Amino acid sequence: MTEQARRYGGQDASERTAERRARLVAAGLDLMGERGIAATTVRGVAEASGLAARYFYESFEGIEALQVAVFDAVAAEAAERAIAALAAAADDPAARVRAVLGEMVDLFLDDPRKGRVVLIDSVTSPVLGPRVLEESSRFAGMVAATASSGDPGAAADDLPVELRLTAQFLIGGVAQAIGAVLRGDIAADRDRLVDVLVAQFLAIVQGLARPVRP
Repeated sequence: MTEQARRYGGQDASERTAERRARLVAAGLDLMGERGIAATTVRGVAEASGLAARYFYESFEGIEALQVAVFDAVAAEAAERAIAALAAAADDPAARVRAVLGEMVDLFLDDPRKGRVVLIDSVTSPVLGPRVLEESSRFAGMVAATASSGDPGAAADDLPVELRLTAQFLIGGVAQAIGAVLRGDIAADRDRLVDVLVAQFLAIVQGLARPVRP
């Protein structure tokens, strides 16, 4: 088979497979974010992506594998945006906190589909529940490392227990607060939400300077 025969529409087979996978993930985000995880099916994703169902199984073993792929894509975007915000922020703790929390609020409020998948529906999903715990721990580690050394990529395992517990507490609180606004349980605009999160975040982190116990 010649190189020209192997290519179609300017793409080789691996490129076409990658493009179809990306279309399926995008369709999965649409359906999971608008209808909910439980209402998202292989047939629905295939139809929404404009692809035959056989192409779904080219990339995923089943609907649960797609759910994980959608969740991981949003989690990766959140991590990338957080790190970029840290890099661009002024060298001041308050500015760094505001930059990162502002990015997280914007990510989920500007695209409620992502907020629903990662912050709301995933919590009760038997498939995504473990991923929520893993990502919460990863983000908590980033927060603890940043607070300690300024490097979100530094190892957090050897940091003080108080700092690691506080970081885990903060990540959970931020997720719950943004989720409450997304669900409509609490009416707050973007700036007010960010202000409250920043104030609480700084107050708790600064409290680490005080002894936890004698």
